[in-house]
Amino acid sequence: MIRKLEELKRLLLNDWDPIGVAGMPEAVDEYDAYALHLHGRLVAGASVEAVAEYLNWVVTARMELSGDLAHDREIASRAVAIYGYAD
Repeated sequence: MIRKLEELKRLLLNDWDPIGVAGMPEAVDEYDAYALHLHGRLVAGASVEAVAEYLNWVVTARMELSGDLAHDREIASRAVAIYGYAD
């Protein structure tokens, strides 16, 4: 499970990265709280759509940025794949 969580953290930092901090050593843990939350959902079998909606909520409601639901769905699909099941 720890390997999957670490892979999820990398996915959020390197590919989702709504605030553009990938590559900044001091920001390596920027999205860890979101990864931990998603980890619990993914272990429980969350759907791609549920994960995408959560990611989009984080961007639009928490960060108050413009969202990109299509991008969030792509990241969600990859997150579900990390946990070894298809939606």
